[in-house]
Amino acid sequence: MKRLLVLGMALLIFAPAVFADDANVMPARVGRLYLAPSYIFGSQSFDEDGNRVESADIKMLNLGVALEYGINSWITGAVQWTPGINLWSEVDAGLPFPGDAYIKDMGDLFVGAKLQIVGPAAPVRSTGIRLAFAPGVKIPMPGPDFGDELQSAMSGGDLTVATLDKHVLGAGLRSYIDFVINENFFINLFNEFIYYPLPGDLRNNSAYLALAALGASGDTEVNYGFDLTFELEPAFTFDLAPGVRLNAGLPVNYKLAPQPDIDMLIFPDPELTHLLTVKPGASIFFMGWALPMEFKLAYHLPVWGQYSTANNVVNFQWRVYFRI
Repeated sequence: MKRLLVLGMALLIFAPAVFADDANVMPARVGRLYLAPSYIFGSQSFDEDGNRVESADIKMLNLGVALEYGINSWITGAVQWTPGINLWSEVDAGLPFPGDAYIKDMGDLFVGAKLQIVGPAAPVRSTGIRLAFAPGVKIPMPGPDFGDELQSAMSGGDLTVATLDKHVLGAGLRSYIDFVINENFFINLFNEFIYYPLPGDLRNNSAYLALAALGASGDTEVNYGFDLTFELEPAFTFDLAPGVRLNAGLPVNYKLAPQPDIDMLIFPDPELTHLLTVKPGASIFFMGWALPMEFKLAYHLPVWGQYSTANNVVNFQWRVYFRI
Protein backbone atom coordinates (compact mmCIF):
# COMPACT_ATOMS: atom_id res chain seq x y z
CA MET A 1 0.00 0.00 0.00
CA LYS A 2 2.89 2.36 0.75
CA ARG A 3 4.25 1.69 -2.77
CA LEU A 4 0.86 2.78 -4.18
CA LEU A 5 0.97 5.96 -2.10
CA VAL A 6 4.48 6.79 -3.28
CA LEU A 7 3.38 6.39 -6.90
CA GLY A 8 0.54 8.82 -6.27
CA MET A 9 2.88 11.35 -4.70
CA ALA A 10 5.39 10.94 -7.53
CA LEU A 11 2.91 12.72 -9.81
CA LEU A 12 3.31 15.94 -7.85
CA ILE A 13 5.02 18.52 -10.01
CA PHE A 14 8.19 20.04 -8.60
CA ALA A 15 8.25 23.01 -10.96
CA PRO A 16 11.48 24.98 -10.57
CA ALA A 17 11.39 28.74 -10.20
CA VAL A 18 12.04 30.58 -13.47
CA PHE A 19 12.97 34.02 -12.17
CA ALA A 20 16.33 35.59 -11.41
CA ASP A 21 18.02 34.21 -8.31
CA ASP A 22 20.91 36.68 -8.14
CA ALA A 23 21.38 39.42 -5.54
CA ASN A 24 20.63 42.31 -7.89
CA VAL A 25 17.65 44.57 -7.20
CA MET A 26 15.73 46.90 -9.48
CA PRO A 27 16.75 50.57 -9.66
CA ALA A 28 14.48 52.99 -7.82
CA ARG A 29 11.15 53.55 -9.59
CA VAL A 30 11.98 50.99 -12.29
CA GLY A 31 9.70 48.00 -12.81
CA ARG A 32 9.99 44.72 -14.65
CA LEU A 33 7.07 42.65 -15.95
CA TYR A 34 7.59 38.98 -16.81
CA LEU A 35 5.59 36.72 -19.07
CA ALA A 36 6.98 33.20 -18.77
CA PRO A 37 5.46 30.33 -20.76
CA SER A 38 6.95 26.90 -20.00
CA TYR A 39 6.59 23.55 -21.72
CA ILE A 40 6.98 20.70 -19.21
CA PHE A 41 7.32 17.09 -20.30
CA GLY A 42 8.54 13.76 -18.98
CA SER A 43 7.70 10.09 -18.58
CA GLN A 44 10.03 9.09 -15.77
CA SER A 45 10.45 9.60 -12.04
CA PHE A 46 13.19 8.90 -9.51
CA ASP A 47 12.55 6.05 -7.09
CA GLU A 48 13.73 5.65 -3.48
CA ASP A 49 17.20 4.59 -4.69
CA GLY A 50 17.63 7.49 -7.10
CA ASN A 51 17.07 5.34 -10.19
CA ARG A 52 14.96 6.47 -13.12
CA VAL A 53 11.78 4.44 -13.51
CA GLU A 54 8.92 4.69 -15.98
CA SER A 55 6.10 6.88 -14.74
CA ALA A 56 3.13 8.79 -16.08
CA ASP A 57 3.79 10.46 -19.44
CA ILE A 58 3.17 14.15 -18.72
CA LYS A 59 3.00 17.07 -21.15
CA MET A 60 1.76 20.53 -20.24
CA LEU A 61 1.99 24.19 -21.19
CA ASN A 62 2.09 26.62 -18.28
CA LEU A 63 2.02 30.43 -18.23
CA GLY A 64 3.67 32.21 -15.31
CA VAL A 65 3.81 35.96 -14.67
CA ALA A 66 5.62 38.27 -12.28
CA LEU A 67 5.97 41.94 -11.46
CA GLU A 68 8.95 43.55 -9.72
CA TYR A 69 9.34 47.22 -8.80
CA GLY A 70 12.21 49.17 -7.30
CA ILE A 71 10.86 50.92 -4.20
CA ASN A 72 14.24 52.55 -3.68
CA SER A 73 17.84 51.80 -4.68
CA TRP A 74 18.08 48.72 -2.44
CA ILE A 75 14.51 47.42 -1.92
CA THR A 76 12.44 45.72 -4.62
CA GLY A 77 8.85 44.57 -4.17
CA ALA A 78 7.73 41.49 -6.06
CA VAL A 79 4.66 39.45 -6.92
CA GLN A 80 5.50 36.14 -8.59
CA TRP A 81 3.15 33.49 -9.93
CA THR A 82 5.22 30.50 -11.01
CA PRO A 83 4.15 27.98 -11.87
CA GLY A 84 1.24 30.01 -13.15
CA ILE A 85 -1.81 28.51 -14.80
CA ASN A 86 -1.81 25.44 -17.01
CA LEU A 87 -3.11 26.36 -20.44
CA TRP A 88 -3.01 22.77 -21.70
CA SER A 89 -2.01 19.36 -20.39
CA GLU A 90 -2.04 15.72 -21.33
CA VAL A 91 -1.26 12.77 -19.06
CA ASP A 92 -0.95 9.09 -19.96
CA ALA A 93 -1.01 7.45 -16.54
CA GLY A 94 -2.56 4.10 -17.43
CA LEU A 95 -5.49 4.70 -15.09
CA PRO A 96 -8.51 2.34 -15.08
CA PHE A 97 -10.97 5.05 -16.13
CA PRO A 98 -12.45 5.72 -19.58
CA GLY A 99 -11.94 9.51 -19.50
CA ASP A 100 -8.81 11.51 -20.23
CA ALA A 101 -6.23 12.38 -17.57
CA TYR A 102 -4.78 15.87 -17.32
CA ILE A 103 -3.40 18.43 -14.85
CA LYS A 104 -5.84 21.31 -14.63
CA ASP A 105 -4.37 23.52 -11.94
CA MET A 106 -2.47 26.70 -11.11
CA GLY A 107 0.44 27.53 -8.81
CA ASP A 108 0.33 29.54 -5.61
CA LEU A 109 1.22 33.24 -5.46
CA PHE A 110 4.48 34.49 -3.89
CA VAL A 111 4.45 38.05 -2.53
CA GLY A 112 7.57 39.54 -0.99
CA ALA A 113 10.36 42.10 -1.08
CA LYS A 114 14.08 41.78 -1.83
CA LEU A 115 16.40 43.87 0.36
CA GLN A 116 19.96 44.28 -0.87
CA ILE A 117 22.03 44.74 2.29
CA VAL A 118 25.45 44.75 0.61
CA GLY A 119 25.96 46.17 -2.87
CA PRO A 120 26.90 49.23 -4.92
CA ALA A 121 23.87 51.27 -3.76
CA ALA A 122 22.98 49.31 -0.59
CA PRO A 123 23.34 50.37 3.07
CA VAL A 124 26.70 48.55 3.11
CA ARG A 125 28.59 49.66 0.00
CA SER A 126 30.57 47.08 -1.97
CA THR A 127 31.38 46.41 -5.61
CA GLY A 128 32.84 42.94 -5.03
CA ILE A 129 29.97 41.34 -3.12
CA ARG A 130 26.21 41.66 -3.33
CA LEU A 131 24.06 40.28 -0.49
CA ALA A 132 20.26 40.33 -0.42
CA PHE A 133 17.40 38.78 1.54
CA ALA A 134 13.79 38.39 0.43
CA PRO A 135 11.12 37.55 3.00
CA GLY A 136 7.81 36.54 1.52
CA VAL A 137 4.49 34.77 1.80
CA LYS A 138 2.98 32.08 -0.44
CA ILE A 139 -0.71 32.76 -0.86
CA PRO A 140 -2.69 29.61 -1.75
CA MET A 141 -4.65 29.65 -4.97
CA PRO A 142 -7.63 27.35 -5.64
CA GLY A 143 -6.69 23.77 -6.46
CA PRO A 144 -8.51 20.64 -7.59
CA ASP A 145 -10.81 18.72 -5.26
CA PHE A 146 -9.75 15.12 -5.83
CA GLY A 147 -12.95 13.82 -4.28
CA ASP A 148 -14.90 15.52 -7.06
CA GLU A 149 -12.28 14.47 -9.61
CA LEU A 150 -12.60 10.82 -8.58
CA GLN A 151 -16.40 10.97 -8.85
CA SER A 152 -16.07 12.51 -12.30
CA ALA A 153 -13.71 9.74 -13.42
CA MET A 154 -15.98 6.99 -12.06
CA SER A 155 -18.83 8.51 -14.04
CA GLY A 156 -16.83 8.42 -17.27
CA GLY A 157 -15.52 12.00 -17.12
CA ASP A 158 -11.98 13.33 -17.20
CA LEU A 159 -9.60 13.27 -14.24
CA THR A 160 -6.98 15.68 -12.86
CA VAL A 161 -4.18 13.49 -11.50
CA ALA A 162 -1.76 15.97 -9.89
CA THR A 163 -1.31 19.48 -8.56
CA LEU A 164 1.17 22.19 -9.47
CA ASP A 165 1.56 23.43 -5.90
CA LYS A 166 0.59 22.67 -2.30
CA HIS A 167 -2.28 25.19 -2.06
CA VAL A 168 -1.66 26.00 1.60
CA LEU A 169 -0.28 29.12 3.27
CA GLY A 170 3.50 29.32 3.35
CA ALA A 171 6.06 31.80 4.65
CA GLY A 172 9.79 31.92 4.22
CA LEU A 173 13.00 33.61 3.22
CA ARG A 174 15.15 33.75 0.11
CA SER A 175 18.86 34.54 0.49
CA TYR A 176 21.22 35.65 -2.28
CA ILE A 177 24.96 36.33 -2.40
CA ASP A 178 26.94 37.27 -5.52
CA PHE A 179 30.73 37.11 -5.69
CA VAL A 180 31.63 39.60 -8.42
CA ILE A 181 34.80 38.44 -10.17
CA ASN A 182 34.84 41.18 -12.80
CA GLU A 183 32.38 43.22 -14.85
CA ASN A 184 31.57 40.21 -17.04
CA PHE A 185 31.42 37.35 -14.53
CA PHE A 186 29.99 36.61 -11.09
CA ILE A 187 29.08 33.53 -9.05
CA ASN A 188 25.72 33.43 -7.29
CA LEU A 189 24.65 31.36 -4.29
CA PHE A 190 20.91 31.17 -3.65
CA ASN A 191 18.85 29.60 -0.88
CA GLU A 192 15.11 29.45 -0.30
CA PHE A 193 13.29 28.11 2.75
CA ILE A 194 9.48 27.97 2.75
CA TYR A 195 7.61 26.70 5.82
CA TYR A 196 3.98 25.56 5.75
CA PRO A 197 2.56 26.10 9.25
CA LEU A 198 -1.03 25.01 8.55
CA PRO A 199 -2.24 21.59 7.41
CA GLY A 200 -4.05 21.05 4.15
CA ASP A 201 -7.03 18.90 3.25
CA LEU A 202 -6.32 15.46 1.79
CA ARG A 203 -9.00 16.08 -0.85
CA ASN A 204 -6.66 18.75 -2.30
CA ASN A 205 -3.75 16.31 -2.56
CA SER A 206 -3.40 13.75 -5.38
CA ALA A 207 -2.67 11.05 -2.79
CA TYR A 208 -6.44 11.01 -2.21
CA LEU A 209 -6.80 9.09 -5.48
CA ALA A 210 -4.72 6.23 -4.04
CA LEU A 211 -6.18 6.37 -0.51
CA ALA A 212 -9.91 6.72 -1.19
CA ALA A 213 -10.37 2.96 -1.10
CA LEU A 214 -8.93 2.95 2.43
CA GLY A 215 -11.59 5.33 3.69
CA ALA A 216 -9.86 8.66 3.11
CA SER A 217 -12.11 11.67 3.65
CA GLY A 218 -12.06 15.45 3.72
CA ASP A 219 -11.47 15.26 7.48
CA THR A 220 -7.95 13.87 6.91
CA GLU A 221 -5.21 16.47 7.29
CA VAL A 222 -1.99 16.70 5.30
CA ASN A 223 1.11 18.43 6.68
CA TYR A 224 3.65 19.59 4.12
CA GLY A 225 6.45 20.76 6.39
CA PHE A 226 8.84 22.79 4.25
CA ASP A 227 10.56 23.31 0.92
CA LEU A 228 14.33 23.86 0.92
CA THR A 229 16.27 24.92 -2.18
CA PHE A 230 19.96 25.59 -2.86
CA GLU A 231 21.40 26.90 -6.10
CA LEU A 232 24.87 27.66 -7.45
CA GLU A 233 25.18 29.66 -10.67
CA PRO A 234 28.15 31.00 -12.62
CA ALA A 235 26.78 33.95 -14.62
CA PHE A 236 28.28 35.79 -17.58
CA THR A 237 27.45 39.21 -19.06
CA PHE A 238 28.69 40.59 -22.38
CA ASP A 239 27.89 43.79 -24.28
CA LEU A 240 27.34 42.75 -27.89
CA ALA A 241 26.81 46.33 -29.07
CA PRO A 242 25.87 49.66 -27.52
CA GLY A 243 22.62 49.05 -25.67
CA VAL A 244 22.56 45.30 -26.38
CA ARG A 245 23.65 42.87 -23.65
CA LEU A 246 23.96 39.09 -23.65
CA ASN A 247 23.55 37.24 -20.34
CA ALA A 248 24.20 33.52 -19.81
CA GLY A 249 24.25 31.24 -16.81
CA LEU A 250 24.47 27.61 -15.73
CA PRO A 251 22.48 27.21 -12.48
CA VAL A 252 22.74 23.93 -10.57
CA ASN A 253 19.62 23.62 -8.41
CA TYR A 254 19.01 21.20 -5.53
CA LYS A 255 15.62 20.97 -3.85
CA LEU A 256 14.42 18.81 -0.99
CA ALA A 257 11.15 18.54 0.91
CA PRO A 258 9.40 15.95 3.06
CA GLN A 259 6.68 13.91 1.46
CA PRO A 260 3.27 14.98 2.74
CA ASP A 261 2.55 13.66 6.25
CA ILE A 262 -0.98 12.24 6.16
CA ASP A 263 -2.82 11.69 9.44
CA MET A 264 -4.54 8.44 8.50
CA LEU A 265 -1.26 6.70 7.66
CA ILE A 266 1.21 5.40 10.21
CA PHE A 267 4.74 5.47 8.81
CA PRO A 268 7.88 6.01 10.95
CA ASP A 269 8.77 9.25 9.15
CA PRO A 270 7.77 10.69 5.78
CA GLU A 271 10.59 10.21 3.28
CA LEU A 272 12.36 13.26 1.87
CA THR A 273 12.04 14.07 -1.81
CA HIS A 274 15.20 15.21 -3.57
CA LEU A 275 15.69 16.75 -7.00
CA LEU A 276 18.94 17.96 -8.61
CA THR A 277 18.47 20.02 -11.77
CA VAL A 278 20.80 21.78 -14.20
CA LYS A 279 19.23 24.84 -15.86
CA PRO A 280 21.38 26.37 -18.64
CA GLY A 281 19.95 29.58 -20.06
CA ALA A 282 20.77 32.74 -21.97
CA SER A 283 19.09 36.08 -22.58
CA ILE A 284 19.51 39.10 -24.80
CA PHE A 285 18.64 42.52 -23.37
CA PHE A 286 17.82 45.46 -25.65
CA MET A 287 18.42 48.36 -23.27
CA GLY A 288 18.29 51.06 -25.91
CA TRP A 289 14.73 50.46 -27.04
CA ALA A 290 12.07 53.02 -26.14
CA LEU A 291 10.58 50.28 -23.96
CA PRO A 292 13.55 48.10 -22.92
CA MET A 293 12.94 44.38 -23.35
CA GLU A 294 14.79 41.19 -22.51
CA PHE A 295 14.23 37.74 -24.01
CA LYS A 296 15.44 34.61 -22.24
CA LEU A 297 15.42 30.92 -23.09
CA ALA A 298 16.32 28.21 -20.57
CA TYR A 299 16.20 24.43 -20.35
CA HIS A 300 15.78 22.59 -17.04
CA LEU A 301 17.30 19.10 -17.05
CA PRO A 302 16.67 16.74 -14.09
CA VAL A 303 19.92 14.97 -13.16
CA TRP A 304 19.13 13.00 -10.01
CA GLY A 305 16.42 12.66 -7.41
CA GLN A 306 14.50 10.50 -4.98
CA TYR A 307 10.70 10.22 -4.77
CA SER A 308 10.34 12.97 -7.37
CA THR A 309 9.40 13.43 -11.00
CA ALA A 310 12.06 13.69 -13.70
CA ASN A 311 10.35 16.33 -15.81
CA ASN A 312 12.13 18.47 -18.39
CA VAL A 313 11.23 22.15 -18.72
CA VAL A 314 11.67 24.51 -21.66
CA ASN A 315 11.12 28.04 -20.39
CA PHE A 316 10.86 31.29 -22.33
CA GLN A 317 10.72 34.68 -20.66
CA TRP A 318 9.68 38.02 -22.05
CA ARG A 319 10.70 40.82 -19.68
CA VAL A 320 9.51 44.38 -20.19
CA TYR A 321 11.12 47.24 -18.24
CA PHE A 322 9.38 50.50 -17.38
CA ARG A 323 9.80 53.56 -15.16
CA ILE A 324 7.11 55.24 -13.09
